[in-house]
Amino acid sequence: MQQVQLLFDNSPWLIIPSMLVGAAYAALLYLKNKGFRHQSWDKQINYLLTGLRFVLVSLLCLLLVGPFIKQIKNTLEEPIVVFAVDNSSSISAVQDSSALQTFKQSLESVSADLMDNDYTLEYRTFEGSQNLDSLNFRHNSSDLSELLSSISSEYEGRNLASVVLFSDGIYNEGVSPTYRPYSFRINTVGLGDTIPKQDINVRNLFYNKIAYQGNKFPLVAEIVNTGFEGETVNVSVKNRGNVISSQTLSFDQARDVSSIEFLLDASQEGMQRYEVEVQSLDGEFTTQNNTSQAYVEVIEGKENILLLAQAPHPDIKALKLAIEDNKNYELRSVILSVDEVSERELADIKYDLVIFHQLPGRNLDNALVRKYINEASASWFIVGNQTDLFSLSENNTILNIASVNNDVDEVKAVYNNGFTGFQIEGETQAIIEEFLPLSVPFGRVELKNNANVLLYQKVGSVETSKPLLVVGEVDERKSAVMLAEGLWQWRLQEYAKYENTQAFDALVSKLSQYLSAKEDKRRFRVYPEQDVFDDTEAVVFETEIYNEIYEEIYGFNIALTLTDESGETRKYSYITNESNTQYRISNLPEGIYQYRATAQIDGEQMVSNGEFTVRSLQIETLNLTANHQLLRDISANSGGVFFKQESLENMASQLQSQEARGKIYTSEAFLPIINLKWLFFVLLLLISTEWAIRKYMGSY
Repeated sequence: MQQVQLLFDNSPWLIIPSMLVGAAYAALLYLKNKGFRHQSWDKQINYLLTGLRFVLVSLLCLLLVGPFIKQIKNTLEEPIVVFAVDNSSSISAVQDSSALQTFKQSLESVSADLMDNDYTLEYRTFEGSQNLDSLNFRHNSSDLSELLSSISSEYEGRNLASVVLFSDGIYNEGVSPTYRPYSFRINTVGLGDTIPKQDINVRNLFYNKIAYQGNKFPLVAEIVNTGFEGETVNVSVKNRGNVISSQTLSFDQARDVSSIEFLLDASQEGMQRYEVEVQSLDGEFTTQNNTSQAYVEVIEGKENILLLAQAPHPDIKALKLAIEDNKNYELRSVILSVDEVSERELADIKYDLVIFHQLPGRNLDNALVRKYINEASASWFIVGNQTDLFSLSENNTILNIASVNNDVDEVKAVYNNGFTGFQIEGETQAIIEEFLPLSVPFGRVELKNNANVLLYQKVGSVETSKPLLVVGEVDERKSAVMLAEGLWQWRLQEYAKYENTQAFDALVSKLSQYLSAKEDKRRFRVYPEQDVFDDTEAVVFETEIYNEIYEEIYGFNIALTLTDESGETRKYSYITNESNTQYRISNLPEGIYQYRATAQIDGEQMVSNGEFTVRSLQIETLNLTANHQLLRDISANSGGVFFKQESLENMASQLQSQEARGKIYTSEAFLPIINLKWLFFVLLLLISTEWAIRKYMGSY
């Protein structure tokens, strides 16, 4: 329904002057010579032209008055009923195709009845809005809470009469749908079977995501048995199609949960898929849930750290405890005056970081130490009273130190807030600044090669600009120099005060991690956003391309090839730009993929490769026993009613008995007449007609 009113910005009395202007203009143009002797047309034509000009000029003047149209529009919205259908695969797992088809036909019949009674009917599933014909039961997870919440937000402010939830009451994602309040009435219809099925399934796998190559790692399978008391099954673990371990499992009760642990060898580097399979037994309701997958990344090994000391010292123990707290590090300590370790034995292992405690040393043949300094990937020097400061200055790249008469100073640590190499939390900084004073060489210290200070020296209450702990990098080799010994006191003091050593351990661990980390200097990098994706989500690749001075650049054509475990390849190509450096690939089947990306950059073929995993969610088959009590609770909490699947007609009658009225929405619109397109064509028609008549009659 629509109402239209003509209004004016100015007084409507101005219409009269507008028409007078139009009349005067037309009269002066066509009626000033009443004899028509000088004109080539007769009296009737002249009056017609006068009328056309009168209307044209009057309309133009009228537009100056500011007329506009007020539209009042009333819209009737019929009451809406939303059928929220649980389209998860747990429904199709317990009902065959003919039963599902019968259910859909029942829904169609109920829908027709409701629409005949002036209801608007809409369908919602876990995948959003759907019609009945496209409804299938293949969704691999159930989040009933999210389904109802999305309806609540989508229909806010609309004439929502009722929501009908068709479900088996099983949810395996999100929170329980009974926890949230809903602003609408929810009627529920129970699907599925509430009688437990005779079945065996692998409910959970527990394992570490990362294992070190050459080590053993545990994998624990949690297996649920329903109805197989006294039976024995074989449980096996496969890798790349081969059985690598198996055990037998006996079920002592009719319903129980058993755990079985495997100790597996991490023999092959890279992402590995381990498939746990339980032998199927006669009478099982389904065997789809008898297998489950575990994805473990086997990495080459831990970071190797060598702590090389001149003589026994309590600092060694303190450093060892702090570093070995990080399971990614393997620390070896060698005391030159005690341990009999051959040079060849040390050379057999490539160390990611070497810590030199009071080395190079006084009155010591430092040739061997210099050799380790030159070969080390990263170095950390801890200066003490036995350190040869002259040799230290010669063999490190970040500072020179000249002692005055071998004197020492007692200093505390002050954290440098401008340090950006890594972050230390504010609470940890405060604890570090509380630590006891340590002895540092008294003399002149000069930084070189843009070294960064992590800790400054504080003498008494005076904070100085002298460094206590310095880090730097030269030719892609990182170094650190701690100008004091006695670190063990810091650890002991922290434990005495706080009963933990978190601050000291964090300082040592983060410094070790920073020094041993290898910076990625590649100019072309393509990598997936995560290592493992679900088969329902898109695999997203991030792309980074840099020029010679490591500024990010764009616009290069990138060829991407994926190879699955069977050797099948998939090829893609894309171009990055400044606003989008990602590339998405959807619908990849389960498996481990190797990827290889290539790009031609500055005439050079660059390659980036790696691997990722797509895993399949099987949570829908783990529990097939319908939970109708949950549906009853949802209905009771919202004022709705629970129905069984066989009582759909009763549900339709119940909906129609609930009073639901249409809602009228009123909207107003103000439309200036000058913005009407048709008015332009009317004016154009008037002036064109007048011109055509004059031209036809021989005038201009």
